Amino acid sequence: MSDTKAQYRLDDDDNNDDNDLSELHDISRRPRQPSPMSIIAKTQHSSSDSASSPPSKILDSLSPFGSTLGRLDQVERSTLSRLLHKSNFMQYFIGPTFVDSMQLDMTVHLFSMFDQGKDAYIAMYSAFAATMGLDTGEYDPEANLHRGAMAVESLRSCPLPTLKREELLPWAGLGLGIVYFSNMALGTSAAPVRRYVLSHIRHLLGTSLISSERTHYILVFMTAVDINECLMQRELPVCGIAPPVEGHVDAYLGLCMPLLQHMYELSRISYSLYHEVDVDEQKQALDDVEQEIEAWQPHIPPDFTNRFTTGEVIHMLAQSRIYKTGALLFIHRLRYKFGEKDDMASAMAKSIMSDLKMTMTVSQDTQRCVSFPFTLAAIEARDQAEKDTAMEAMKTLIDSCNTKYRNNMEAFLKAMWDGRAASPGVSWLDLVPNVPPISVGV
Repeated sequence: MSDTKAQYRLDDDDNNDDNDLSELHDISRRPRQPSPMSIIAKTQHSSSDSASSPPSKILDSLSPFGSTLGRLDQVERSTLSRLLHKSNFMQYFIGPTFVDSMQLDMTVHLFSMFDQGKDAYIAMYSAFAATMGLDTGEYDPEANLHRGAMAVESLRSCPLPTLKREELLPWAGLGLGIVYFSNMALGTSAAPVRRYVLSHIRHLLGTSLISSERTHYILVFMTAVDINECLMQRELPVCGIAPPVEGHVDAYLGLCMPLLQHMYELSRISYSLYHEVDVDEQKQALDDVEQEIEAWQPHIPPDFTNRFTTGEVIHMLAQSRIYKTGALLFIHRLRYKFGEKDDMASAMAKSIMSDLKMTMTVSQDTQRCVSFPFTLAAIEARDQAEKDTAMEAMKTLIDSCNTKYRNNMEAFLKAMWDGRAASPGVSWLDLVPNVPPISVGV
C-alpha cells in the first residue's frame, strides 16, 4: 500500500502545485487522432435508451465500440457498464434534469479517449461503488489505487488539447474522473491534477475567467472546488468564473455562479491580507465585495419552475441562500477572530444549519453542492449542543454518503473545535494548516 500511495501523488501539499504543473506542461505535444464523430453521433442517438437499460446491457448497446470493449476483462466491462447506468452513479452528483446530458457527455468523453481514460473512469466508479455499498465483492482497494495512479500517468502523457470541444472536453473529463476518484478513494481533492487542468484551460482561453458558455460545466465545477479550497488555505485560485449568460442554470452551482466570482475575489483579498500586501487597499476591497454579496439576489429564469423538478427548485433556491450566507460568514471571520463578534458569526452559522434542515424536511432529499458553506457554519459550533447539531446537519449533505468525506470532516471539525478551546483568540484560518485535511468540494 505504501508504494502505491507514494506513486499516487494526489494528496500532495498544494505548495508543490507549481512544480507539478511545470513538469506536466513540459509534456511534448503529439498529433491527436481524429475524434470518432460518427460513433459519437450513434451514441447520442441511442443514449436515452441505454440510460434506462439494466447495467449488463449498457455496453452491449454501444455496438460501435465493440472492438474497443473486447480488450477489457470481465470486471472492467462490468464496472464500465454500471458506471454508464445513471441510477448507479449520475444522480449522486447532480439533479435529475441534468442527468441524461451528463451521462451522454461522459459516454462520449470516455470513448473519445478510451485508452487514456479507461483507468480513471474504472477507478472512479469502483471507489464510488465501494463507498456507497454498491460493489459486487470484486473491489480491491490496493489494485484500485494502482489503477488511479495509472490514470494520473495517462493524464501526464496525454497531448495537451486545443479549444476544440472534441479535444478539450474528453481531456478535462479525464481530469474530473481522477478528481472524483481521489475524493471517493482517498478523501482528498487531487489538487495538483485539478490545477493542472485549469492552468491549461486558462492558457487556452487567455483569461483567468472560466465561462460556462465557452467551456463546460465540469470545468466550472473544478473551478468552484479550487476557489473554495483556496479560501480555506489562503491561496490563490487558478481561475475565476465569468458571469453566466442570461437564463443559465449550472448543473453544480445552480443559480450561484455570480457568487463564486465574488468568492474568487475574496480568496485574492484573503491571500493579500495574509501576506500583508497593500493591506489598506485590501480592506477596502473586502468592504466592496461584502456590499456586492449582500446586494446579490439569484436571477431566476422565467421558465425555472417548468425546466426543473420541484425538488431541484427547492434545492437550488436553498443553495443560493446558503452560499450567500456562507460567503458573508467567511468575510466576518476574515475580519474577526474567535472571541470577537461571535454572536454575529453564530447567527449566520445557525441560519445555514436551519436552511439545511428545512430543505431536507421539505424535499425529503439530501442537498448537493453546499459542503463548503456547511463547513464554515460547523466551525462556529461552541457548546456540545451546537456540535451535535453540526454533526446531525452533515447528514443532510449528499457528500455524507461518502465514508471518507464523513470521517475526514468529523476529524477536521473536532480538531477545529479543540483548537478554538485551546486558543480562544485564534482565527480558524490559522488553524487550518495544523488540523486533519479535508476535501472541501462545492
